[in-house]
Amino acid sequence: MKSIFFSLLVLIHLPSFSQKTELPDYDNIPLETVLKDIEQFYNIKFSFNPEIVKNELITLSNRNSLEKLLENLENQTSIFFEKINDRYYAIRKKNKEGFITICGYVLDTKRRKAIEEVSIINKSQSKTISTNHKGYFQFHLIKPNDTIEIRFLGYKNKRFPAKELENKDCLRIFLTEDDFQLGEVVITEYVTSGISRQGANSAININPSKLGILPRLVEPDILQTLQFLPGVQSPTETASGLHIRGGTPDHNLVLWDGIKMYSSGHFFDLLSIFNPYITENIKLFRSSTEAKYGNRISGVVDIESKNEIPKDLGFGIGINMTNIDAYFEAPIDDGFGVVISARRAFTDLIETPTFRSYSDRAFQSIRFFVDNQNFDQETVENENVFYFTDLTIKAILDLSENSEQNNKLTISTIFTNNNLDYTLNIKNIQGFNEPFDENQKDNLEFVNQGANIKWEKFWNKNFSHSANIYFSNYDFNYKGLREVRATRDGFLFFENNIEETNTIRDAGASIHTNWIINAKNNFLFGYDFSTNAVTYNADYSADNFTFDESDGNITHAVFGEYKLNLNEKFKLSAGIRGNYFSVLDKTYWEPRLNLEFNLSENIITKVAAERRNQVISQVSNYLPNDFNLDNQIWLLADSEFVSMLSSDQISGGFTINKNDWYIDIEGYFKSTEGLTSFANGFNGVLELETGESKAFGVDLLVKKRIRDYRTWIGYSYTNQDFKFENVNNGDYFPGNFDVRHYLSWIHSYQWNNFEFSLGWTIRNGRPYTPASGITEDNGFLFIDYEETNSERLNTYHRLDFSASYKFKLSKNDTWRSKIGFSLFNLYDKENTLNRTYNIRFDDNNDFLLQEVNTISAGITPNLSFRIDF
Repeated sequence: MKSIFFSLLVLIHLPSFSQKTELPDYDNIPLETVLKDIEQFYNIKFSFNPEIVKNELITLSNRNSLEKLLENLENQTSIFFEKINDRYYAIRKKNKEGFITICGYVLDTKRRKAIEEVSIINKSQSKTISTNHKGYFQFHLIKPNDTIEIRFLGYKNKRFPAKELENKDCLRIFLTEDDFQLGEVVITEYVTSGISRQGANSAININPSKLGILPRLVEPDILQTLQFLPGVQSPTETASGLHIRGGTPDHNLVLWDGIKMYSSGHFFDLLSIFNPYITENIKLFRSSTEAKYGNRISGVVDIESKNEIPKDLGFGIGINMTNIDAYFEAPIDDGFGVVISARRAFTDLIETPTFRSYSDRAFQSIRFFVDNQNFDQETVENENVFYFTDLTIKAILDLSENSEQNNKLTISTIFTNNNLDYTLNIKNIQGFNEPFDENQKDNLEFVNQGANIKWEKFWNKNFSHSANIYFSNYDFNYKGLREVRATRDGFLFFENNIEETNTIRDAGASIHTNWIINAKNNFLFGYDFSTNAVTYNADYSADNFTFDESDGNITHAVFGEYKLNLNEKFKLSAGIRGNYFSVLDKTYWEPRLNLEFNLSENIITKVAAERRNQVISQVSNYLPNDFNLDNQIWLLADSEFVSMLSSDQISGGFTINKNDWYIDIEGYFKSTEGLTSFANGFNGVLELETGESKAFGVDLLVKKRIRDYRTWIGYSYTNQDFKFENVNNGDYFPGNFDVRHYLSWIHSYQWNNFEFSLGWTIRNGRPYTPASGITEDNGFLFIDYEETNSERLNTYHRLDFSASYKFKLSKNDTWRSKIGFSLFNLYDKENTLNRTYNIRFDDNNDFLLQEVNTISAGITPNLSFRIDF
């Protein structure tokens, strides 16, 4: 493996070894000779008529970059360079009869600072250039009457006749912030680079391509990144197990390109299924949700993959200690492009330290039985074959007839799959009339696939729409075998076959519109239609037990939302959403209100209130089998085990942003009705119970940046209580994931091409229900439980580390590479995540009560290497 890796690096570097290490100095050298040297050195190509470079002599001695080099050549000659793409440049004469040269500097009106990457468009010739870091631009071969438009997101556009910009001193052009952006204040580094927030009540946005390094992550992980934000926790140490302000993971709406995802984790949820390298933006709502989102009562995670037609061919490939991934993007034709990504685990072929740690974490409850029987190593045989795959394909078609339009059609598809084959054989177990063998086989597969067609069009600068048609299919299939045989004569003492399937067929369509009435008023409205068919089938052969649940629901939803902005001092967003659920034959209305006050330039206060409903949710697998991996079943409301969930939430707080300090504090109160005991899996509760919960919490973020060093503290206080009429005498008791205090302290530092990050996390242990003994009644054994969730596990804490190094594989920066290393649980702390109880038999065939603890993953290393072009 090492030799292959070394050979790969050598092959990658061979082109650069054959090149010169630096360009020579030039003193009155013909331009054509210099251009040939530049082509070889930077691996680029120039296209030009040899006649236009005749008699041009060059003197160069100070060269910093290709951009500076070409700029220097332009200053010494009568030519200019027109960049076609990263590899090809056209060379033209600056002067031509009937044409002029224009130039200028683009600056912000308020701050008087240069604006980089501003689009300078010659609308008459359909050509575009961008300003550099000084805000400077220069356009050659322009006709005096050509129309020049200057555009930059968040600013008002400006137009000029080209002749007004013909000035040797290069005019300064000032852009004013666009009022149509409704005065949103953008916090560009909410915790680290790549994480931003618009205003105080708006969503948190994450751009994985710009994301700074985070502890424990060897590569960006979309769902694990969210856990670094206050109010978002994962008490189970999983990626997709997001508990947002008192909600459980199934209470979150997760969308990928408009497709509803019912499974978002790989490797039993330890990794997220979404490829970060083709993801453009992740939008997270912890509260104050926009009215267009419905049918979930907790957080919203809206993931959008790359949405622009690629300008050039690009690809990347990477490998870490669990999987290999690749992406490819290309312009196929004028106005049409594709983006493709794929990922595949190699854990079924190679067993790495990372895979072993993940396996120990996932299968420990099965192995607990083995470990506590003191078997010889020769008596236990087990085989674990596990792998996952995901694939996405996106086609982007630009339907715009001119540069002023934004008319786009996109088709997105996603496929994710997890597959497990687990076998456990225990031979010659003593303690009964004769020795016996115990065999266990588990086969588990769950698939989530979907597609979405989206049409977006801006009819003018004030009105736009977005229309979607989607489907999402979820399939969960499990087969298990438990058998016990006498080792001498092969007599079958016990055999049990278990089969479970859970499927969801979700399809729908929507139309959303946005009407900007004027600079202060904005109105959004729309309609959503969806249909759900949910089935659950179970066959438990030991007791001849079968279970079949099948139901369907059609949802019609309308929404409207009004936004008001008064001089950037006061903002209001008031919306309402109405949902008709056919399974309940009832309409539910959801009012939503957000207020924001700018007390000063650096202090913003916020208040929000909302009501939300949910008609589909998960319950714990209640079959009495030995498959101890997390096994959640989706069911529709109005079934025997699930009720319609309804939640009200109010929140308020303030933010301070000054002198590289950022402080964000927000308190909330949330009440939920329609909870069921099956959905929450309380120990000792055998009958179906319906109840309610209330949660009060405070989320705090304090961040400071000192040059290339960032540090932030995230703290969450959560008090969540449940109430069920026949549980705990009808009194309130702590919820299953009532983590009162959760604190993380993160550090990150960048030094040249190195990045380092260290993070420490400490929190309260989860509540659990203690057991006091075993009761035997008519041949049946029952565990005696004390008050529900009356005890807590020990305090949880761990330290994580990550480091990365970026380097170039080519002179012109087209080939880039990155090496990453991470350590999860640096000091190998054994944290208890959950506690349950089992009844086991000793060597004398007497039953006893055993405590089963789910332990966190130990120290887990990971290493990654990737190349991007």
